[in-house]
Amino acid sequence: MLPEQQDILWTFLAITFTVFALYVFVNVVKHCREREDVNTTLWGGVFGAFLVVMFLETSAMFDMTQGEQLGYFFSKMGLTIFLLLLTWGIFFKSEKIENQSPPIIRGFFWWTVISVLLAGYTNWLPQQRSDPPPKASAIVGDITMEEYAEMGRIIIFGAKQVAGQKAIGKGQCPLCHTFAAGDNIGRCPNLFGIDERGATRVKEDKYMNEPVKVGETEPASGIVKGAPDQIPDEYRREGAGGHDSMTSEDYIRESMMCPTCYVVKGFGGPGDKKSPMPVISKPPVSLSPIEVNAVIAWLQSRETPGDYSRITVPLPSDQPIEEASAEEAPIFVTGAEPIDQMINTLGCPLCHTIPGIEGAVGELGPKLHEKINAPQRIKDPRYKGKATNTKEYVRESILDPSAFLVFNETAGELYPDGLMPQGFKNQISVEALDKIVDFISQTEG
Repeated sequence: MLPEQQDILWTFLAITFTVFALYVFVNVVKHCREREDVNTTLWGGVFGAFLVVMFLETSAMFDMTQGEQLGYFFSKMGLTIFLLLLTWGIFFKSEKIENQSPPIIRGFFWWTVISVLLAGYTNWLPQQRSDPPPKASAIVGDITMEEYAEMGRIIIFGAKQVAGQKAIGKGQCPLCHTFAAGDNIGRCPNLFGIDERGATRVKEDKYMNEPVKVGETEPASGIVKGAPDQIPDEYRREGAGGHDSMTSEDYIRESMMCPTCYVVKGFGGPGDKKSPMPVISKPPVSLSPIEVNAVIAWLQSRETPGDYSRITVPLPSDQPIEEASAEEAPIFVTGAEPIDQMINTLGCPLCHTIPGIEGAVGELGPKLHEKINAPQRIKDPRYKGKATNTKEYVRESILDPSAFLVFNETAGELYPDGLMPQGFKNQISVEALDKIVDFISQTEG
C-alpha cells in the first residue's frame, strides 16, 4: 500500500476502536444501574462523549489517504483511545469496584500494541508501484522540450513518484534498469550517462561484431544492426544515415527496439548473446514512436537538470500522443478480453517466455512450460505450498509468487523472491484468473 492510497488496515483499526468505545459505554452504564450510589448521568455522559468522538474520528479516516491516516491515528485517535482506557480505569477505581473490571481492558491494551506495531511494520517495508498505462489524448498546440522530457520520465517511472518507493510506468524500465550514478545492482545495465556512452559505443569492435554484426538483421526484432536509415519509417530519425553517421540518439533508439543488437557484458546470459530486455515497440510494452522519442529526450537530459540543449529528438506537434493521467483507474482484467490481451495487460511477457503468446520471450523469470514443470515442482522437496495438481500450482504461483522459488538452471541459483509482483489478486477477476490458469496449465516447450 502506498502513502497516497487508502489503507484498509488503519480503517479496520479505527472501526474496531469505535466498537470498543461502544462496549465501554454499555459496560459503564450497566455498572451504574447496578449501584444506586453511582452518578449514572455523569459517567454515562463522559463515556457517551468518548463514543461520539470515536465515531467522528473513524468517519474522518474513510476519506483520508494512507499517509494522512497514519498521522491522524497517532496524533488524535491514539490519544482518544488512551484517554478512554485511562478514564475507564478511573471509573472502576473511584467507585471501588476494581475487582469487577473485565479482563478485556488488559487484552485490548495488548491487541492495540500488536496491531499498531504490525501496521507500522507493513508500511515501513519497501513497496513498489506500477502505474496504469497512460491515457491516449492529443497534443494541443506546441509543447516545450522540458514538457516532452517530462513525458519520457512519466513513461519510465509513472505519473507519481513517492519518496522511498520504486515507481514503474508504462515502459516498465525500472523493473530491470537503475538510473543513479554508481547504482549497478539492477538486472540490466545502469542507464546513467547512456547518452555519452552511446556515442562512443557504436565505434567499438564489440559493437561492430557481437552478438550480430553491423549490417545483419537481428531475428527477434527484425532490425538491421547499425543502420538507422532502415529503422521502420514511423520510428526513423529524420535524415538518418548508415553506421558511419550513427549518433547517441540512434544508439539509444536501437537499444530499445533491438535489445540484442548489442549486449552489455554480464547482462546477456552465457556469452552475452541475448538481452533479457523485451522489444519495447512490440507487445507487451508497445511504445509509440512519440513515446520512444520522449524516453530518449529524458535520457539525454538526465544528467543536466534544467538544460535541454543535448536533446536531439524533435518536438511533436499536433500528433497523437500518450499522456499520463494520475487519475487513471488501476490495471484490471475482467476475463472478457482475449487470453493474449489479458497476459499482455498484466505484463507477464516482460519476464516470462510463454508459448502461444506473441512476443512473450522474457527471460528474467522462469519459462512457463507448466504442463511439464508444475507436476515436477510440486514433487520438489523444497516445495511447501498447498497445490496438488498443475492448475492449483499455477493459481498459487500467480496469487502467492513467494510460495515456491524456482531454481534458475542457467544462473545456478534460485530466481530472486520479489521478482514477480505480489498484487495480481487485485488486478484480475475470478473469471480472468480461471482462463489464465487454464491456458498456462497447458503450456509446454
